Amino acid sequence: MVHQIRCESKMASDKARNSSDKSTNREDADAAMLFMLKNRTAKEKTGESERQTVRPPEIPNNPDASDVQPRSQASSLASRETRNQSSTTVEQVVSLTDEEDKQLEGMRAQQEDIRAALSKVLRQFAAPIRYAFAYGSGVYKQSGYGTTSKPMVDLIFAVSHPDHWHALNISQNRSHYSFMGTLGSNAVAFVQDRMGAGVYYNPFVEVDGMLIKYGVVSMDALSSDLLNWDSLYLAGRMHKPTLTLRRDPLMRISKQVNLTHAVRAALLMLPKNFSTEQLFRTIAALSFYGDFRMRVGGENPHKVDNIVEAQMLLFKYRYSSIIEGLPDLEYIGSNLLQQNMSPVDRAAMLRKMPNNFYDKLVRQGRKAGMKLPPGLGAEKVNTEKLVAVDNIDQITTKAIENIVAFPALTQSAKGILSSGLTKSISYMYAKNKKSRSTK
Repeated sequence: MVHQIRCESKMASDKARNSSDKSTNREDADAAMLFMLKNRTAKEKTGESERQTVRPPEIPNNPDASDVQPRSQASSLASRETRNQSSTTVEQVVSLTDEEDKQLEGMRAQQEDIRAALSKVLRQFAAPIRYAFAYGSGVYKQSGYGTTSKPMVDLIFAVSHPDHWHALNISQNRSHYSFMGTLGSNAVAFVQDRMGAGVYYNPFVEVDGMLIKYGVVSMDALSSDLLNWDSLYLAGRMHKPTLTLRRDPLMRISKQVNLTHAVRAALLMLPKNFSTEQLFRTIAALSFYGDFRMRVGGENPHKVDNIVEAQMLLFKYRYSSIIEGLPDLEYIGSNLLQQNMSPVDRAAMLRKMPNNFYDKLVRQGRKAGMKLPPGLGAEKVNTEKLVAVDNIDQITTKAIENIVAFPALTQSAKGILSSGLTKSISYMYAKNKKSRSTK
């Protein structure tokens, strides 16, 4: 069985290499193996889909590009020298100015301080954490917020076996849990896996003098959301800048595939010419489409603008290699992009998106009155029809809303179980207060 899986993974890896000019290594093969295993599980769970075909994820050129890493002075000077030597290359257009380089270096220094503090927090947990990252306003500055009080820091812990992890963590940190902790780790893992988006949050936890909210998710559930857009709950959060605290080689590649999906989805919603700011605002908004909190005051209505305005340089750094690597997207000026609007090429781009997204897009197209045939062999025709209509941006928005809405609602409802009624009310009150106090 293992030999068979490895053979299949090698075939998937070879196909990815032949379809793109990417160099393969051991991590690429591991990523292909991960995809093959997940595809088998997905087919067992969901059965048939509109697409009926499965493709391995594209292996990105530089999986580490989404993380802002410390850069030595020598490498910075080398980058500037390369930029000065180039004439009209894309690299010249997308490179940061000297002033932006200085700002980014300052952000890196701040992030390293935060990373060091949060790494100490992680070491307080005896249960093994395979992959971890921090996100949100507690880590990255957002416009419109005051500096008088420190926000709660949001963390995600990806673990191999949630039931075992919760058993160890309940034994060590029973106070982190609501009444669910009394029911035991199996009950906690059941609620985590079967309700919402597969994440179990413990909010308002103080560790080493830092107030945190940590969510526990299985490695399988996280990587599946990144590759397949099951719910966009965590995949959408990872479209924005995140701070990696504990690395995993397979997750590194899945994360970059997710960012590439985000750019392609945004291109379906944008005109031929647009600015990088428009691109990043569109990407940042994806996970908020369909989220009921945006309609009931549970989230700041200006959140997307606040995120992009304050984190523009981080977005540029995060997506620069993806923008350069997509053949249908190019810079035509400083911070100005142009996409190829050929229906054939846009349809080919759409066919590289996750099955779940494609299925939702087809359903929304049919609701809009389009005649889109089902079944095997219809994908090429359907994608060419979809990208040719004038309201593809609206159809795309509706498709993403359908992915996000139900998991976001049930995940919030699950908070009453995982956090307890008192903490849930306190959390909703704090979110509502923060949304009303910002622009």
